[in-house]
Amino acid sequence: MLRKIFFALLLLSISGLGLYAQNYKAAVGIRAGLPLGVSFKYFASEQAALELMVGTRWKGFTLAGLYERHKSINLYPGLKWYFGGGVEFGIYGQSSPWVYEPENKLILGIVGIIGTEYSFDDFPLNISFDWAPLFNMFGYTEFDYLQFGVSVRYIL
Repeated sequence: MLRKIFFALLLLSISGLGLYAQNYKAAVGIRAGLPLGVSFKYFASEQAALELMVGTRWKGFTLAGLYERHKSINLYPGLKWYFGGGVEFGIYGQSSPWVYEPENKLILGIVGIIGTEYSFDDFPLNISFDWAPLFNMFGYTEFDYLQFGVSVRYIL
């Protein structure tokens, strides 16, 4: 499913369908992937954004705060790529099915992010695809490089 959405975004970005993206100040929506949850993005300036992701994983929850730098892609108006990082905190209610660890672990770590996003001009919708590798430093320590996600946000 994620692969289909990614390819649809890629085709949209290079097809020249005549859609023009809008700039936005804030957006809120769902994030499918790891972690599964809610995403809120707020632009402090034209290129700098703050994103808050609240999600669920391993029968627990996570909260990530990220600082992101957005850059335009000249191939298509409004298509942007971004990168950044921040911190993640949460509680895992169970350990990974692949690693034996005690349950109910408090986690605290650093997370990076790189992705691409597009905002439609015709209606207030923003779609993004990202990779957010995580290094938990306390509690359930691990390097989780499989955190990919697709977010669909309503532009406020």
